[in-house]
Formats: sequence, C-alpha cells, structure tokens
Amino acid sequence: MTAQLVDRAKAERELRARSVVGKLAHEVPELADLDEATLEKIARLALVDEVKAKLKKAVDLERVDYKAERNRFVSTTSRTGSPRTRKLYAKALSRLDAWCTKQGISPLELTPARADDWINAEKAEGRASATVNLDISGCSAFWTWMERRHSELRNPFRGTRERPAKKAAHKLAVPSDSEIRELEAAAAPWLKAAIVLMGQGGLRVGGLPGLSINGARWPTVTKGKEQSGTMPQEAREAILKAELPLRSPFGEFSAQKIAKAFAYLTRKLLAEGRIKARYSVHALRHAFAVRLYQNTRDIYLVSKALGHANVSVTEIYLRSIVLET
Repeated sequence: MTAQLVDRAKAERELRARSVVGKLAHEVPELADLDEATLEKIARLALVDEVKAKLKKAVDLERVDYKAERNRFVSTTSRTGSPRTRKLYAKALSRLDAWCTKQGISPLELTPARADDWINAEKAEGRASATVNLDISGCSAFWTWMERRHSELRNPFRGTRERPAKKAAHKLAVPSDSEIRELEAAAAPWLKAAIVLMGQGGLRVGGLPGLSINGARWPTVTKGKEQSGTMPQEAREAILKAELPLRSPFGEFSAQKIAKAFAYLTRKLLAEGRIKARYSVHALRHAFAVRLYQNTRDIYLVSKALGHANVSVTEIYLRSIVLET
C-alpha cells in the first residue's frame, strides 16, 4: 500500500512537471530553444523552490500565536479606543474565526480570495451592508496591525472589491446659530455648558467625560486619540455658572447621559416649534465645522480643529453647505 502511495505521488509530480514544462515553453520565449529534457529539469527545480517557499511560509505561520495576537490587538484597542470599538473588533474577528473553522483553515491562511469568500458569505446571510462593512473594517484593521508585527503576513482584505455598496448618505440636519441659542437657553446649566463646548469647541460628546481645562486649553481623549483646543470664554463661563469643576467638568457624566439629555431637549423644543429638527449631539460638531469653514474658507484649518487625520473626512462634515474652491 505504501509503495502504491509513493508511486502515485511520483506520478503526480511527473504530471505536474510536464504541465510546468508546457507553460515555461509558452510563457517564457527565452526558453523556447531548449529541449524537453532541459525544460523538465528547470521545471523540477522550479517545483522544488515552490515547495521550499510553502514550507518556509508554513514554518513562519507556525511561529505566530494567533490567539495571543488577536487578544493583544483587542486589549490594545480597549486601552486606546472606545469600548464600542473594542466590542465591534472582537465581534468581527469572532465571525471570521467561525467561518475559517468551517472551512478547515487557520485565519493565518487567509488569502485575498478567501477573504472575498468570507465577505460574500456574510452578504449571503442577508446582513445589513453597513454591518458587513463594519466587520470588514474591523478585520482589516487587525491584519494591518499584524503586518507591522510579522513581516511574512499581508492584509488579505486590502483592496477587496467585494465590500457591499454603501447607501447614499442623507444630508445631516445642522442647527443654525439661532437654534443653538434656543437650545442653550432651554438647557439645564450643566447641559448648556456641554452644548457650548460641542457647538463652539467642536468636541465629540465622547470627549466630554475625560475633558480637563488647563488655563486656556482643553485636552481630552476621544476615539482613542488625544485632542486639544482653545477653551471658548463662553464655555468657561457656562461651566463656572453650572458650578462644575474646571479640572474635570463632566467627569461625573457619561457620554450616553449627555446625549440622552440633549435628545430629550431637542424633542421638546421641536414640539414647541422653537427648532426645525431633532438634532443629535453630533450635529453640534457639524455646526462648529460649518461655522468655522464659512468664516475662514480653509478646509485644512477645519480638519485640524476637528482632529481629523484626512481632509476627506472633513468634507463629510461640510456636506450641509456648498464648498467653494
């Protein structure tokens, strides 16, 4: 039986070698004048090199502790990013791991083709396009991180064309200056201070709980990144009037609590006809971006003030107005 298996393997190698010979003769014109025996020797050498490369890759991958790296990535995200981001990354990687298990492969064996297969499997389940795109982004972020740690690995999701098409974004409703004044006037003192900071400082609501005020500057951490800016005088006065501590004015408030209080306030004022839409706390940040751009016509200045890494992100914030070139 063993002899038969050896003979079968030998026959398969011979067949593959002959196949490679045909390809060499066809695809490499420089080898066209060589006889078949010489081409076969070259083909055998090429196959040996191919086997060596595969063995080397297998050995390299064997040295990578996937589970440990995965846990390290997620825990690093939890230290520098929001809990929601950490949860999304962990969920995306768990879905990918489950799919790889069904395929009988290690996640480290993912190729671009297999990554596309996973994406198509996700879409076939009828999951929302936005949710699938979040999973892809989370997995891609992990593999980009792995590339920096292991030179033999490549991000299999980079450049994929299987991402679900994004739906056309709706134009965000942005409150006018007069509407923001209405909101400030109707808000409780502590909420007014938050509204002034988001509307005049461009802060995200997630940056308020960790905010501290040092002189004329306000440093905080939002979305895992440090952000700072100049404290508007009106915001300082609102914080003092609300009897909030300058060192940590919103330390006792969660971002969720601030957002819910603001949502309740907008519903109330909309019902009273004092504002035109139910604005979110994020709309205040957009209002800040719009106002700063209208005053300066400098999108790069706006991008820096918002803490964006790319101007293309800033353009989304300015979708409510026509950018002038």
